[in-house]
Amino acid sequence: MNDLVRNSIESRKNAILSSYSITEQSVIDKIENLFKRITEFGESCSDSMDFENKFASSQLNQEYIQLFTEIATTCKQTITHSEPRHVKSDAQYIAEDIASEVRYQTRNVTEPIRRQIRQEVYNETRDMPIIGDIMTAKQHIDFFSRFKKKKEKKEDKK
Repeated sequence: MNDLVRNSIESRKNAILSSYSITEQSVIDKIENLFKRITEFGESCSDSMDFENKFASSQLNQEYIQLFTEIATTCKQTITHSEPRHVKSDAQYIAEDIASEVRYQTRNVTEPIRRQIRQEVYNETRDMPIIGDIMTAKQHIDFFSRFKKKKEKKEDKK
């Protein structure tokens, strides 16, 4: 059977089973019997369009509608709780857009100053006797460790 046909049949069955709390065995048997016949009907169809067209005009569709109506009138509907969604107003979107633009422009304007301050702090720290020596040593270690990593990668490839 075509996968799309199978999905169409299963979605119809799930529409009933997930929407209603069905406890009576006779109703469950009716559902199983009907969907067994619908599945057999679906196996004779070449694709989903063929199935939908034939199913719409078949007696099985009428039985499906009658069964769905019977279940809807006799069985308790399953209640599902969904999370409430917060929908933003146009004013909130505009306010967020303005705030974002202000943050961007502020960052853009202050970037040269922040870079200059960062460089001055780095230069001052580098001029300190012990800290400058540590920074120089770390810089050399980082530089030479790159060559070690490349050498190890070449050995691993061999």
